[in-house]
Amino acid sequence: MSITIAQMKAVEALARTGKFSLAADELGITQPTISSQVQAFERLCSRRVFIRNGYTVQLAPGADELLAKIRITLKCLADVDEAIGVGAQLTMGSLSFGFSAHRLVMNSLTAFVQKYPNVRLKTHGGPSLKLMEDVLSGALDIAAVSMERPDSRLYCAELSRSRVMIYGRKGHPALQNGFLPTQALAQEKLVLWNQSSGTRKLLDQAAEQQNFKLNCILEVSTLDVAYASAAAGIGLCCAIEGEVQADENIDVVPLEPKLEIGHYLVCLPECRDHAAVNAFLEVAGCQETSFTGAIPKA
Repeated sequence: MSITIAQMKAVEALARTGKFSLAADELGITQPTISSQVQAFERLCSRRVFIRNGYTVQLAPGADELLAKIRITLKCLADVDEAIGVGAQLTMGSLSFGFSAHRLVMNSLTAFVQKYPNVRLKTHGGPSLKLMEDVLSGALDIAAVSMERPDSRLYCAELSRSRVMIYGRKGHPALQNGFLPTQALAQEKLVLWNQSSGTRKLLDQAAEQQNFKLNCILEVSTLDVAYASAAAGIGLCCAIEGEVQADENIDVVPLEPKLEIGHYLVCLPECRDHAAVNAFLEVAGCQETSFTGAIPKA
């Protein structure tokens, strides 16, 4: 007896929703059916996939890799269904897309929606390292992330390379020379992204190489909170060039020596040729931006 598509759909829906009732509603079947399909899947796998806790469930330790394979398989099947039903025009389907800096990918998002209006596009913002884990688990099809260099676990298409900028309250003494020496950060109170941020990771590495520790007095996870903190004078913040602009509230300068970070579209290598993923990569490669770099030709 083999694992069925229905069983894989039941497992994937339950892992994502965390409840049998929600998974059943999403798939349009009864809760007992979901339960029996998941139990059958676990018997065939000879392993526990979920840990039950009353009305909710969570993935059992070590089940992440299995779930990622299920999601990849279901995505491939969806591509086959689309090819059979509507040809290669990409007139249906879905794409889950994550981003760490929306301003750097808005042109690509806009172009994709305009070119493929019938593809359901679901977006999710978050820090780069978390988004990469979501891609590896199959929770996201593709993501735009910031990191120093490509990750060997993923297909990585470079969108741009940008300077790391420092910004703070208008008139801050350290920001009046048009640049800020990296070593000068040792004397400043800082508002930094959390540890899942690619920019934070790069800044930590730069400080370590110059033998000092960053004085982080506040960690943030959203750009609006970072901006408000800088404008209020709580501390200096870091950003990718283009994320923030100097205005009546803040000054923005680059670090010296120049510190650069890459901005990449990433997906699982085995998902590179999925119709919607490939379409997004192609659309992104056609966009003109104010940043250098381009997606390698497939």
